[in-house]
Amino acid sequence: MEATVRILNQSGLMTRQYLDKKTGDQKVINSVTLKLTDGLNTFLGEITGERAVNCPKYDPQYLYKVQCSMVVREWNSQQTGEAMQATTIYVDKIGMV
Repeated sequence: MEATVRILNQSGLMTRQYLDKKTGDQKVINSVTLKLTDGLNTFLGEITGERAVNCPKYDPQYLYKVQCSMVVREWNSQQTGEAMQATTIYVDKIGMV
């Protein structure tokens, strides 16, 4: 997905732990979350890894072109056992228009 957006809000650098399902090792991921709008839709985009560590503070006065990828994650609710899904939007590229 590619869109021209304005950045409404930007989180600070966040670090969280996760369990690597392939190796069983505990790992850490860095991320920055951006609240983006194209004027009609508002959505959250996440920058991860080393790019998050080096992420500049974006100016909400400017328009940016973003390229994003979407990943659907599935799991079963621990409370109800019901199948759940969530879509995460990852910001792959971002630059000023």
